[in-house]
Amino acid sequence: MTRRMSAAERAERIMSIVPWLVTPGGVSISETCATFQIEREELLEDLRLLFVNVGVHPFTPDARVDVFIEEEDDTVEVLLGDFFRRPLRLDADEALTIVAAARVLIASGHEDPHLLAAVEKVERVLGSGDRLVAVELGAIDPGVLAEVRRALEDGLQLRIRYHSFGRDQVGERTVEPHSLRSRDGRWYLTAWCTSAEEERVFRLDRVLAAETLDEPVVSDPPAQDALFDFAASGRSIRMVLGPSDRWVATQYPTESERTLDDGRVEVVLSVGSTAWLERLLLRMDPDTVVEDATTGLPLDDVRRAAAQRIIDRHG
Repeated sequence: MTRRMSAAERAERIMSIVPWLVTPGGVSISETCATFQIEREELLEDLRLLFVNVGVHPFTPDARVDVFIEEEDDTVEVLLGDFFRRPLRLDADEALTIVAAARVLIASGHEDPHLLAAVEKVERVLGSGDRLVAVELGAIDPGVLAEVRRALEDGLQLRIRYHSFGRDQVGERTVEPHSLRSRDGRWYLTAWCTSAEEERVFRLDRVLAAETLDEPVVSDPPAQDALFDFAASGRSIRMVLGPSDRWVATQYPTESERTLDDGRVEVVLSVGSTAWLERLLLRMDPDTVVEDATTGLPLDDVRRAAAQRIIDRHG
């Protein structure tokens, strides 16, 4: 079986090809494939990824790389834009964010000497001195983290023993891993759960054991890892979950969780769009308490409006 490229290897391949493509008038797709020994569809897929994901803050359309593909003429051209020619200037908050992210990467096992040297240089510029920044992620079994990384890099399925917080149960699942992210001090694995037959998010500190299987991953990852795209609107909601809705706390990353005296679970989570919130609410018990976390206003009207549109469409 052909080993699937890791994200790092794919990024390295893309960035090695880009300088070749930054040529006025474009270059031949066929010639590029022959030069870099890459299949045509692989190249086109990489270029589509480049167009969507590469740019500079604030990542609006005008701040992204332009990729022009003319398959009929067998040409492709990449325009980097003037924003890549200007020296990068970071304010203190941006530099601190980069240092924190890099320290997380180093602490998780990527001890690249060049990365470490770069981080130390930025820290000196920031004048860290005795004002140290500590970045800690939730405690995870190193063996579990290593096994998850191995499965991701090799494109293989995982068998995990997982503690479901909402049901307070430990069960075994087979999953097809898609991505590993850190958020708010915790590691999260996005994966297709073969038993639930849907995309799920698993907190790695709740994974008790992990074993890489010989079966390849066959499911497609969600578009741009949509399960983590909650903070786009900056709006948070508060939910009080009964027994039938506790799956929310295990499926989605939350800002906070606490068990109330009556046994229900109160969670706060960020929401990126009203459409996503509507779909979530329609899957939940109608009596579940849902409020705007900032104002305390109930969001029952959001659920009612979504339900009414369904009735109107199919009534």
